[in-house]
Formats: sequence, structure tokens, C-alpha cells
Amino acid sequence: MYKLVFTLYLNNSFMRKIFLALALCAGGLTIANAQTAKGNLFLGTGLGATSYTTGNYTFDYSDGNNVSQNDKKYVFGVNPQLGVFLTDHLVFGGTLGVNYGHEKSVLNNTDPTVVGSQSVTNSSTYSIGPFLRYYFFNATPSKTLFYIQGDAGIGTGSENSNQTSTSASTSNVYTAHASNLLMFNAAGSLGITHFVSKSIGLDVAVTYLYNDEKYTDNYNSVTTNAAGVPNSNSGTFKATLPQNGIGVSAGFHLFLGK
Repeated sequence: MYKLVFTLYLNNSFMRKIFLALALCAGGLTIANAQTAKGNLFLGTGLGATSYTTGNYTFDYSDGNNVSQNDKKYVFGVNPQLGVFLTDHLVFGGTLGVNYGHEKSVLNNTDPTVVGSQSVTNSSTYSIGPFLRYYFFNATPSKTLFYIQGDAGIGTGSENSNQTSTSASTSNVYTAHASNLLMFNAAGSLGITHFVSKSIGLDVAVTYLYNDEKYTDNYNSVTTNAAGVPNSNSGTFKATLPQNGIGVSAGFHLFLGK
């Protein structure tokens, strides 16, 4: 029975392509297939919104107070894609988006009434949606091809933040957790695919990004006075965060023929 199931699996054209793609990724092999042809599979991943930034900032006030701030922010995104060539130029498929962000900020103040603060925010989001990619060429694909691509997606995720601050007489701990997160994103890209082999293309693109997030933030703030007596305050607020901008992305794709 197991032999029959495995034979049917390999005889299925679509499943056979998936099996070959997984074998290629696992073994690092190259398969000689046509690049862009109707019915070919388009399998790979893109790296977007990937960055690490750090900065040390100094603010000198006219009253003699000096504030120094150190920021570190890390963002990583990966977008696995699976598509099929509807024509020799047009690819239609789906994208799974996974993004993680970590930000830490430390603030020091020479004002004796405000000693300093530290905040840490961690976020992770997941989305899924369709994409369309169109390759430009005349009769025969070349080694380097230009393309345009449109993406859309809907998703959810979570965000947690923690902030501590101290002064000469009090200390405060503020925590927050985002719930009911719903996000919509859309993007338009102009890019280049360079084929390093018959079946493997490396992508670089400039992308216009739009992202809209809505969530409910649940926060709790505990302030402790000099006598050690805490005072707690908690609540919720609703947030709507539309954003847009320009980014650079890179990735690779496998072009699997029939």
C-alpha cells in the first residue's frame, strides 16, 4: 500500500515538482529546466525589511541639562513564495510573510529629578496573500530579466513592550501587550532577476510599501514612591497605524520546468 501511494505521488506532475524542489534545497543540486515557460513552478523566498540600526544621540538643553540616548533596532522578514507561470511572462502565486522586530532604547539624563529610562519592544507578525509578477523580454529570456510585481496580504501577530524609568523620588514600570492585531499590506516592486544557473535566479528589487495595522493595547503602569508604596494604573486603548515607504529587498527563486 505504501509503495502504491508513493508511486501515485511521484506520478502526479505538480507533486513531483514540489518533491524535486525540496530535494534541490536539501542537497544543493541544480536541475536543468527551462526558465520561464507556461506551467513552470516558481518557488523561493524573499528577504524584506531586514535591517539592524544603532545610534547614540545627545541632547544639550539651554538650562544645562544633558540627555543621552542609545537605540538599537533589529528587524528581520522572510517571505516564502510558491507560484506558477500562467504565461511565459506572468507568474501568479501566494506569499507567506513572517516578520520579527526587536528594539531597545536606553535614556540617561543629567537632571537629578529624572535619572533615566529603558524600554524594550518585541514584535512578530504573520501574513498571507497573493502576488503577480511579470517578466519583460522579447522572444527568448536572457540571463538577466526585469520584472514588476504586485503583492497584497492580510495577517495578525503580537507585540509586547516593557519600560522602566527612575527619578530621585519614584520609579515606574510600564508594560503593554497588543491584542486583536489585524494588518493589511500592499506592495509594488520593480526588480531584476539574474540567473546564476538554468533554474536558479537571484532577485533584487526596489519596493513601495503600504501597511495598515489596527490593534488594542492593554497596558499596566506601576509607580513606586520614595516610601516604597506602589500605585497601579491599567487600561486599554485602540490604535490605528497606517504607514508607507520605500524599501530594498533581495531573494532567490527556483524555476522548475515540466
